[in-house]
Amino acid sequence: MKKRALTLLLALAMIVSLAACGGGGGGPAGSYKMTKMNAAGVEMNIEDLAAMAGVDMTVTLELKSDGNFTLDMSALGTGSNVSGTWTASGNTVTLSSEGEDIAATLNGNTLVMEQDGQSLTFEKQ
Repeated sequence: MKKRALTLLLALAMIVSLAACGGGGGGPAGSYKMTKMNAAGVEMNIEDLAAMAGVDMTVTLELKSDGNFTLDMSALGTGSNVSGTWTASGNTVTLSSEGEDIAATLNGNTLVMEQDGQSLTFEKQ
């Protein structure tokens, strides 16, 4: 079971490293913490996943009011971050980084990024 959790954690790291974020607006601005992920039809709470894998894991997304963002991930004793710009239109937040865009859906304080049948859910802090 730990190997499967570790595999999912590594898959999450790859997904997050591919997530690119985009420019400005005030409404969605703020700090978000990833709370769950869904991969291959399996939904996992991040705290449960981290506990099963025996690692501390934190993924935060900061949408700054100036239209910039940072996505920070810490797991397995290492950290990485991605930065870029963000824009909002209705309930869609588009994150842009290194020439790539990813759309996320904002519903209240919940931001969901979906790509290739996988999703990451962030809650505003």
